[in-house]
Amino acid sequence: MSVLVTHPGRQHSHQAALALEAAGLLAGYWSGVPSSPEHGRLVPQPLWRRLIRYAPVSLPVRLTYWAPTAPLLRQVAHRLPRGVAQEVDFAACRIFDRWAARRLARMPENERPAAVLACEISAQKTFEVARQLGIRTWLDAPSIHRLAQDRLHGTTDSPGLHRRIAKIKDREIALAEAIVTVSELARTTYVDAGVDPARVRAVPLGADLELFAPPAQEPARGPGTVFLFAGAPIVRKGFDLLLEAFALVVAAEPSASLRVVGPRGAGAARDGMTFVGPVGQTELAAEMSRADCLVLPSRNDSYGMVVAEALAAGLPVVVSDMVGAAELIEPGVNGWVVPAGDVQALEARLLALAQPPEGPLLLRAMRPRCRASAQGATWDAYRDRFAALVRELLARPVGRAG
Repeated sequence: MSVLVTHPGRQHSHQAALALEAAGLLAGYWSGVPSSPEHGRLVPQPLWRRLIRYAPVSLPVRLTYWAPTAPLLRQVAHRLPRGVAQEVDFAACRIFDRWAARRLARMPENERPAAVLACEISAQKTFEVARQLGIRTWLDAPSIHRLAQDRLHGTTDSPGLHRRIAKIKDREIALAEAIVTVSELARTTYVDAGVDPARVRAVPLGADLELFAPPAQEPARGPGTVFLFAGAPIVRKGFDLLLEAFALVVAAEPSASLRVVGPRGAGAARDGMTFVGPVGQTELAAEMSRADCLVLPSRNDSYGMVVAEALAAGLPVVVSDMVGAAELIEPGVNGWVVPAGDVQALEARLLALAQPPEGPLLLRAMRPRCRASAQGATWDAYRDRFAALVRELLARPVGRAG
């Protein structure tokens, strides 16, 4: 009984593969991001460094395969107008799916997995082949259900592309024997959309507690509260709401500041704001050590891994109630939860934390409790939860998909 993991990029798929390998259940890990340095032997080093920003994964090379088409196409897409880039990104997922399906179909019968875990938008063809071969089909669903996404913030895709993506997602859900989400929040959106609750399971993600750790020596801090936003500055992440709320905060309390880690996006910096740009995980951990509070006011965040990372770093957080990792927050102890889309509630909370001396002192006093609350949100804990779910799913009779 073994499981094949396929993913056109990486996200948390390598953690699932590591969990399966540790449990003796991994049939293979096929990804768009190489997991072994050996995958890059034939790639020129300048191109390799530009394509690959991920560390190797400790998996047997014989179980890993790299399909470079998806990252190559995405590198091209980054240089194209948004509409074209979205089409190219969609094509990359579909090409990867067809590649995985063909490879699965060619596997000798005695080497076939008992189940395949494939990521949404990259699973339809793989699932169709798997079901023909009697292989279980499990959908890796890193996002909330598409109907909830449309309701909460709409889409920037063209109408035609949006319809194609919706059709693919619906077909994948219908073919999936089980759907694995990354939070109870995400699971609820699938159930609300009419998916049988017995088919949808949540396995919350984790954080690297060694990398994201409080500094050995507390850095010198000024009198003002330093807020941190880490992620894409987009509507889904509520960045427009944060800009509006922070403008009101800094007008009332000029000592407050906001550091934005991630792609620059549209718009110029405003009073009290600094755009840091994209950074690696080590640099993000350093940013967290210098900040006083992480803010993630998303309209929709299936999990929000940065929340677990911030808590691990001892950083209090302010999140919306549409962030899956809000389940880690104990209000007033390690952070606060505000209603999604409510600028007034967000502004009021940030202003209270920005007003000296009470706000900064409160945030600093909370740091030890934040670190303690992250102990159950480690990658080790995720791998244990995921392996337990896999054993449970494999023990069930082969079920019918929707």
